[in-house]
Amino acid sequence: MVGSKTLRKRFDEVADKILNEAKADEIEVRIIQSDTALTRYANSRIHQNIGQKDTHLSIRAVFGKKVGSATTNSLEDKDVKNLLAKAETIAKNQRKDPEFYGLPAVKDKIDEKSAFVKETAEYSPDQRAEKVKEIIEMARSEGVDRVYGAFQTDMKSLFVANSHGVRRFSTLTTANLTTNAIVDWDDDQGFGWGESFSADVSEIDHIEVGKTAVEKGLNNIEPEKIELGEYDVVLEPLAVKSILMYLDMMGFSAKSVQEERSFMNGRFGEQIMDERVDIYDDVSEKDMVGFPFDYEGVPKQRVDLIKSGVANEVVYDSYTAGREGDKESTGHALPMPNPMSPLAMNLLLGTGDFSKDEMIEETEKGILVTRFNYCRPIHPMKGILTGLTRDGTWLIEDGEIKKPVKNLRFTQNLIEALDNVEAIGEERRLFPMGYYPAYFAAPAVKIPDFRFTGTTEF
Repeated sequence: MVGSKTLRKRFDEVADKILNEAKADEIEVRIIQSDTALTRYANSRIHQNIGQKDTHLSIRAVFGKKVGSATTNSLEDKDVKNLLAKAETIAKNQRKDPEFYGLPAVKDKIDEKSAFVKETAEYSPDQRAEKVKEIIEMARSEGVDRVYGAFQTDMKSLFVANSHGVRRFSTLTTANLTTNAIVDWDDDQGFGWGESFSADVSEIDHIEVGKTAVEKGLNNIEPEKIELGEYDVVLEPLAVKSILMYLDMMGFSAKSVQEERSFMNGRFGEQIMDERVDIYDDVSEKDMVGFPFDYEGVPKQRVDLIKSGVANEVVYDSYTAGREGDKESTGHALPMPNPMSPLAMNLLLGTGDFSKDEMIEETEKGILVTRFNYCRPIHPMKGILTGLTRDGTWLIEDGEIKKPVKNLRFTQNLIEALDNVEAIGEERRLFPMGYYPAYFAAPAVKIPDFRFTGTTEF
């Protein structure tokens, strides 16, 4: 493992060379280095162990209002020189973008909470394998011979510099363990899921993850079909994470508002959700991880997107801020150019006063959902999402979990759902998005009249 100081020095040298040799009016240098290790298991056997180290250097060149960018995975002098020439050539041959108002300038430094944990960065294949072995042995002791999943550790470094004096560097680590238990019972199967995520690998309780998956699988044998319609739902944190993720994609970006495709359009200052609902982006929260600045080097600000149920504000990068003139970037740019930028990358739902057990006890008839899968937006301006339940879905009657049910398709207006929220959990869990280093902290939630429109055969 290369030390942070050595890495920073190397990146500074590359940036200095580019900035000194550039002919463009403005230059941005972005370097992302990742060191990812993964142990994957299936049918209760480790079948894949991989490690991948990669470096991406991107240069964004600007001539007036013409912008071009190019990327390579080499930091060798000749490759860096060729990349600069390529980025500048691309920029010169672009059409002018009248809505481009330049690269961001230096902003005051903010407090930077470190998300780097040395133990995570140095975690070995043998250590991951030992934890997986213990999960497999625990599952077999419960009569479950088929567990699947992955144990991944990751270290990422982000460096951003530009010709206006911006120069930022940060390194973070993450560890993510998933377990899917498949329980065979005569001609039937039960599916269960467990997952844990943290910057600190020592906080991953692998036995608890495995037990959660196994218990859900054992309790999910012989699921029954139920009548479609509206049910009260108790959504576990992993299911709520999916709701946050798709709300983010459908409406929390300044770009989606500017293009009039957000559910926030025309509703700022209006109470659109229950007053107990607070959705905000804040990398500095104690149960959050992430880089303290965005991919343009702008420090991340806390953004209260939904405040006491009121549509309050959205996130900006420098481009969308420039479009409005009186706005500034909130530090939420993705690697540019990017059609998804800006994006809330450290999203949290405020907690409430209920435990999951209390939510179940107060449910006369409803459904307990472990997680959602295959979700797709149907109508972003209305906040309508469809998807499937997965890996543990049960019918609740008279305050008790009665029986497993076959997976269901939901089609639901998420804005209406959160306007009708009945209870919010007192504890949050953190999950990764899955592609960009974006993370979501969610509690369990109880929502009445959640709409189920289809069923499955499993």
